Amino acid sequence: AVPTARASGRRLDIVVDTRERYAWKFSDQQATTSRRALPVGDYAVEADGEVVAVVERKSIEDLVSTIVGGKLSTLLAAMADVSHAAVVVDDRYSSLFKLTRVRPASVAEQIADAAVRYPTVPIVFAETRQLAQEWTYRFFGAAIEHRANDAVGTARVDALPIGGPVPPPEPT
Repeated sequence: AVPTARASGRRLDIVVDTRERYAWKFSDQQATTSRRALPVGDYAVEADGEVVAVVERKSIEDLVSTIVGGKLSTLLAAMADVSHAAVVVDDRYSSLFKLTRVRPASVAEQIADAAVRYPTVPIVFAETRQLAQEWTYRFFGAAIEHRANDAVGTARVDALPIGGPVPPPEPT
């Protein structure tokens, strides 16, 4: 069983892309969902009207299709523009090596290349659909928490007094 505690102590409002056919419902998590067209990703969370984090959900077949079709770099480049982004695959990494219609080594190479080219957009293999959804929920909670902590830090820095010119040193 997956945990039922709130992600980072918050109830999340998760935006689901309107093009997502079999969307996660997040009914086991403390979250609500709403549907809206997203510029990138299948799921997102927002803070102050700004997208804070996005997740692109992939089955192993969809991931391979994206790689073979040459669309993986385009997808990852668009996702890299968001503060926090990830591709979540609802299968095991070892499933790549059981593929029969493509060379498994070629697919693994492309995934490794993507990890090097786009280090801010990890590709996470979550084993099952339920675990992929849970990982996404926790990822979104962490992103919202990070955003809140950044806002507090920025407010503290802004509250610091502005220093004047440094006086010349006294002669020794």
